Amino acid sequence: MDADSLQPRIEHEIAELRGRFPAVTACHSMLLRSRDDGGERWSLHLEIRAPQSQVIVSGPAEESAEAAVAAACRIAGERLAALPRTLAP
Repeated sequence: MDADSLQPRIEHEIAELRGRFPAVTACHSMLLRSRDDGGERWSLHLEIRAPQSQVIVSGPAEESAEAAVAAACRIAGERLAALPRTLAP
């Protein structure tokens, strides 16, 4: 799967994060693909901004792009939930 075909999924996951955390003002994503001896690996990098807060997530390298998106978004949700009550629901 290429990054372009996965973009709608990434946008959906970001929209869900913004729905859970309405104070989020911006979110930038970058899906990275690398190759090593084990084959192709994917990771998702997220930069999330909210008033007086910034959360940066470099998701773990995964064998599939879908798994990389899921892992990074799960981590982002956990980090956003750990922020002060002004951001977390």
